[in-house]
Amino acid sequence: MEKIEIKDVNKENVEDLIYLCIPPDKKDDPFFIEGAKVKRRWANKALEKYGSIAKLAYLNSKPVGMIQYQPKPDEKLVEITCIFVPNKENLRKGIGKTLLKSLLDDMRKPKPYFNNDTPLALVTWAFEVPGLYPQHEFYRKMGFKQVSKDEPFLLYYPLKEGFVYIPKSKEYIPQEEDKGKILIFYDPSCPFCIYFLEKEKELVREVAPEVPTRIINQFEEPEEVEKRGKISFCIVNGKPIKTFFMDKENFQKEVKEALKHG
Repeated sequence: MEKIEIKDVNKENVEDLIYLCIPPDKKDDPFFIEGAKVKRRWANKALEKYGSIAKLAYLNSKPVGMIQYQPKPDEKLVEITCIFVPNKENLRKGIGKTLLKSLLDDMRKPKPYFNNDTPLALVTWAFEVPGLYPQHEFYRKMGFKQVSKDEPFLLYYPLKEGFVYIPKSKEYIPQEEDKGKILIFYDPSCPFCIYFLEKEKELVREVAPEVPTRIINQFEEPEEVEKRGKISFCIVNGKPIKTFFMDKENFQKEVKEALKHG
């Protein structure tokens, strides 16, 4: 049986984290080249702030999986933002379980950004990858709890006895300043961020070329995320767009509908 080696991400192996998620045929794509730069900038800042923000799994010295997370000192929580094993030949080898167990063990130790205490819990928004095992089911098998019956993808793992996670805001909070504008949020911790951003900008320009558009980096402008509660990647005229941009027809239809109603 192959041995899985888990390593914390640091400045020596950060490139493994950056390129693990980029498909081989996209490494020369300008959007992904820029996405790698953006993630590198984010990773270096986050490493300086928190010491580590991800763990990598290696098989035969080759990176094969990752779990990425972000401490939230104000809430005393750790948010898992991504867990991913990109190649099908490495699935069902226990890589995801080993990564998550390593993170759980690590977070049971005091951390300086929690005033030398441990976090109350790990939280995650599970996301689905077509053709792969449902992520929320994976987390539940690993002991995570569902926050509410009507939200199967928001889960948490308490690290303090008796702790129950209650999200700050489960809803989008409209802002008057967003009226008559288009906001596109992007997550610099993902190398797909520039690809997503540019595709959304392109689709929006096709139906609303005259409407001013603002781009918001979620890591560098966290206050812009916080005050809006639960955001989508795109907000038009103060209304969150729920359709993913890859569904072009319905995405643009939703944008046009949002612009009609002030």
